[in-house]
Amino acid sequence: MSVTRIDPRRRRRSALSILKRVAVALLVAGLLAWVLQRAWREAGTIDRASLNVQPGLIALSVGVVVVAWALHGALWALMIRALGYPLSLPVGIRANLIGNLGNYIPGKIFIVILRAKMVESEGVPGMVVVSSVVLETLLRNMVAALLAAVGLWHLGVGKGYVEALALALVISMVVVHPAVFNRLTDFALRKLNRPPLPRHLRLKPLIGLLCGYAVYWAIYALAFWLLARGTLGAELSDLPALAVTLFLSLIASMLAIFAPVGLGVADATMTGVLSLTGAVTGAAVLAVIARAWRTLTEVGAAGIGWVLPIGPRVSLSEATHGDAEDTVACDEE
Repeated sequence: MSVTRIDPRRRRRSALSILKRVAVALLVAGLLAWVLQRAWREAGTIDRASLNVQPGLIALSVGVVVVAWALHGALWALMIRALGYPLSLPVGIRANLIGNLGNYIPGKIFIVILRAKMVESEGVPGMVVVSSVVLETLLRNMVAALLAAVGLWHLGVGKGYVEALALALVISMVVVHPAVFNRLTDFALRKLNRPPLPRHLRLKPLIGLLCGYAVYWAIYALAFWLLARGTLGAELSDLPALAVTLFLSLIASMLAIFAPVGLGVADATMTGVLSLTGAVTGAAVLAVIARAWRTLTEVGAAGIGWVLPIGPRVSLSEATHGDAEDTVACDEE
């Protein structure tokens, strides 16, 4: 009888993986507990008699944020076009809405896989989707970091935040410069034996994309203010502080790849920044409301995108387990 021996190195890696998952779960649970505990305490201090909850504004905030996500998808389609692939705007928007579901899986790699499957019929390789999503993330968060830094400077708070944002902005500017991004992409394509890009990224389309992301963030900030106005009665003068809070919480959500949709991390960031700026009474309460607002709207918009008669008709199992060799290969690298 032969006895199969388990490689000690594999056993150690398995144990380390379990420990990491437990540590992440404890961190997320701790952050959520802190936010919920604060929200419970703050809810008791809010004068409910003076609140004027406005369902119309809440519904409007949902519509406005979906417009922001549609613009986000259109900008991604324009980015793919700038790299030499004729992706239509409707398909790009649909792929973006459905790809948002990947936020709810740790690692966020399924954002790329879902988008790749949605645009596969239009001839966009998975590896190009990977490069474009990296570029999109850098550009989007560059604009968010710049706007957040300017907002904090205007409010006269968060000097440490401003310094960190400035550093992140400088590093991102170096990476997204066409001279650097094109070389990195070419190197990755050669290493993975993939065809080169039909067209290299140029500076003019890059500047256009940055302007587009500035509009995207402005629409998103308006949606968040409408939500705060419709629930906790925020004033127009609170818009700068609320915008800064939104930008920082979504940057934190992007950086927290270990937590689905930045769960816990984004909420704690929003609570902390709202408390720092003093924008509204009940910072943690608004963070909990914003979590439900974003999740329900994101899943609903993805559902609408799924049933739209645009692009390929694939099942969810095909999208997550189908032919995505380029994406998986890049992830393994």
